[in-house]
Amino acid sequence: MKQLSYVQYVRNIIDGFHEGEPILIRELGRRIAAEYQTDEQKARLAASNAVKRIMQTDLIPNFRCFGKGIYYLAKQTPFGETGIDKEKLIAMKYLNGHNGYESGALMMHKLGLTSLAPRERVFVSNRAKTRTIRDTDLNIIVKVPRTAIDRNNCDCLQFLDMLTIYDAQPVDANDPYEILHHFMQMKHLDYGKLLHIADRFYSEHTIIQLAHLAGKEEKKL
Repeated sequence: MKQLSYVQYVRNIIDGFHEGEPILIRELGRRIAAEYQTDEQKARLAASNAVKRIMQTDLIPNFRCFGKGIYYLAKQTPFGETGIDKEKLIAMKYLNGHNGYESGALMMHKLGLTSLAPRERVFVSNRAKTRTIRDTDLNIIVKVPRTAIDRNNCDCLQFLDMLTIYDAQPVDANDPYEILHHFMQMKHLDYGKLLHIADRFYSEHTIIQLAHLAGKEEKKL
């Protein structure tokens, strides 16, 4: 059976995406590498050239470029054309595979700790590596983690980050400690593991905050 050209193959892949779903060149490259038994660098170049060809020839009329290496299928509505799903794109670029988590004041707002909703969204991700990234396309800040994030420590680091900035936020929930305890229960966090990580990677201030929280919980028992 004759093998499809790169353009035909990539077109078939793109046709399987939903409108707004992020389509990354690197993912297309990985699929080409597997299908055509070639190395990922060559496959990524092939994917890039195929996408360029599709855009130039209008093979997929609603195929759009969001940014470097990022594409999506648009949908026409009575209010205009739909854009890319930015939440999915954030997850794909920085969070999936236990590579990161949301942090900062907005995370505390989402949990109900503060009624103030800051405009700035902050994430912590292994993708940041050595320096903070300001992703202007997604209007987010991505910070370097205190230690490499993985399946075992992701939720712990997210929780300890909240404790670290707790005093600097206008916390106005009726019972903020109950919210924090609920988060711990939901994520199956225990004080022993949190203390171990805090002792290695956080300041004394965070450890004191953790002890204060544990003390509050003890009083309720």
